[in-house]
Amino acid sequence: MRHRVITVLLMLVWLSAWGAMAQAPSYAVSGWSLGDEDSLNRAAQCRAIDEVDLDWFYSRKNGAVVQGYDDPALVAAARSAGLSVMATVSNWSEAKKGFDPAVPSAILRSRRKMRRHAAALAALCEKLGYDGVDLDWESLKAKERDHFSDFVEELAADLHAEGKRLAIAVSPKTSEPGGWSGAKAEDWQRLGAAVDEFKVMTYDYSGPWSPPGPIAPPDWMDAVLTFAESQVPAEKIMMGLPFYGYDWSVGSAVGLDWADAQALIARYAPTVTRDPSGEETFTYTDAMGVVHTVFFQDPLSIQEKIEVLTSRHPGIRGIAIWVLEREDPAFWGLMDGLLRPTDSCPQAPAASPAPGAVVSDRSSRMQ
Repeated sequence: MRHRVITVLLMLVWLSAWGAMAQAPSYAVSGWSLGDEDSLNRAAQCRAIDEVDLDWFYSRKNGAVVQGYDDPALVAAARSAGLSVMATVSNWSEAKKGFDPAVPSAILRSRRKMRRHAAALAALCEKLGYDGVDLDWESLKAKERDHFSDFVEELAADLHAEGKRLAIAVSPKTSEPGGWSGAKAEDWQRLGAAVDEFKVMTYDYSGPWSPPGPIAPPDWMDAVLTFAESQVPAEKIMMGLPFYGYDWSVGSAVGLDWADAQALIARYAPTVTRDPSGEETFTYTDAMGVVHTVFFQDPLSIQEKIEVLTSRHPGIRGIAIWVLEREDPAFWGLMDGLLRPTDSCPQAPAASPAPGAVVSDRSSRMQ
C-alpha cells in the first residue's frame, strides 16, 4: 500500500511538472540579419530563433526592387536549421545613410507603381524560395497614411495568394495617429489586419537625435505594447528587442554592437554603471580629448526587456531582434531559457575582444 501511495504521489508530481511545461508559452523569435553568419549560427544552435529577416533588399522609386547583398552560405545555414527566411525590403539609402522618404512617396502616389512593386516583391519570394516579405519602410509622410495601408493590403493579398507571409516593421507609439510623421503614416488597425506579423520597433527611445539615454526603457516598451494590443490581434504582435547601443559625442551618435562596447571597455577601462532603465552605460575620453557616452545591452538588460513580454504581455506572438550582429553569445542561452522553457541551449563563453582591439568606426545600420 505504501509503495502504491508513493507511486501515485510521484505520478502526480510528474503530471504537474509536465502540465506546467505544456502550458508554458513558447514565443516566436525573428531576427534581422545584415550578413553575420556567426550570429545566425549561434542563434540556430540554441534553437532560440524561428525566422531570419535578410535586410538585403531595397525599394526603388520606379516600383522595382533591388538586392544589395547576397550570402548563399547564410541562407543555406538558415534553411538547414529549419528557419523561415524572409526578404526585408526597406527604403534605406546607403548614399544618404538613412531612410529615404522619397522612395515610398514615389511609389504610393502612383497606382501603377504600387501594383508593380507588389508584384515585384511576390516574384522575388517565388524566385528565391523565401517564405515571405518583411516590409520596413520608415520615415513616411503623414499624408500617405491611406495610400500606405492600400499598398500593404494589396501586397498581403499577392503574397497570400502564393502561400507566402507578410511582416511589417512599424514605429513605436502609444496613441493614434502618433507624434511624428512616420508614425502618423501607419494606421495600426488596417496594417495589423492585413499582415501576418506586426513588428513594433520598441527601441530607439534615445538615439542620434537626442541626448544620451537608454535604447529601450522597459516601462516605455510596456506602454507601446499596451497600445498595440488595443489595435492589433495579439497573436500577430512582435516586440522589438535591441541587441545594440549607441556611442554619443559632440551632439551626435553612432550605433555600436556588444563587441564594439567590449572593445571600448578594454581600451579605455571606464567605470561601467547601470542606468535606472536597466541598461549598462559608461563615459570615456578618446585620444582627441572628446568625451563620449555609451549605452549598450548586456544579459541583464535583455532579460528585463524580455520580461516585459512574458510578465505583462504574455499573449503576443513574440520578439523581433535588431540586429543579429556580434552580440554577446550569452544572450541566446538567456532567451532560450525565458522564451523556450522546455528547451536547453549549449552555453557558449562570451568572447571578449582583446585589450587594445580596434573599435569599428562604422555606423551600424540601425532601425
